[in-house]
Amino acid sequence: MTKEEMLAELGDFGDDELRVALHAGRALKAARDQQFYFLHSFFRETFDMERWEETGECVVAMPQDELVWNPGGMVHWGVLAFLCDNAMGLASHLASGRPGVTVDLGVKYHKPARGKILRATASVLSCGSTLVAARCQIHDERGTLVASGTGTFYHRRAREGSGTADTLSDKLT
Repeated sequence: MTKEEMLAELGDFGDDELRVALHAGRALKAARDQQFYFLHSFFRETFDMERWEETGECVVAMPQDELVWNPGGMVHWGVLAFLCDNAMGLASHLASGRPGVTVDLGVKYHKPARGKILRATASVLSCGSTLVAARCQIHDERGTLVASGTGTFYHRRAREGSGTADTLSDKLT
């Protein structure tokens, strides 16, 4: 599809659709510029690095709005699983010092979220040479526990001279 064809198709969009399309385009550009992945930018997640340094807890906040709602007007449970995975994955990365991937994720849903902000607080339960276990709780703006989870993350062993010091925490500061 050419740029002209895409612009012509956007002409049929209403204001809400254009706002989301522009938001998605900006998230993609931010992901490219920061070498950070698209969904972090699209869902406008923020990270509290000071809390990690002070307590070892990783806090990821995300606005709760129509981008994450299901047809019933509540946060889609899959979005809560995504937020839980991201918070634990970040804690796992910071603890191990190496990028990793999720190998196991379990999420329990407790109550519908209220308010405008969701906060996921994750901590590392154990950190081995390649596997990290973590837990997470997501609270809404009122402090109500809406979801909790556990996860296991695999981190490849650092190779000598591999230069793996370029970590996610460098990108967040």
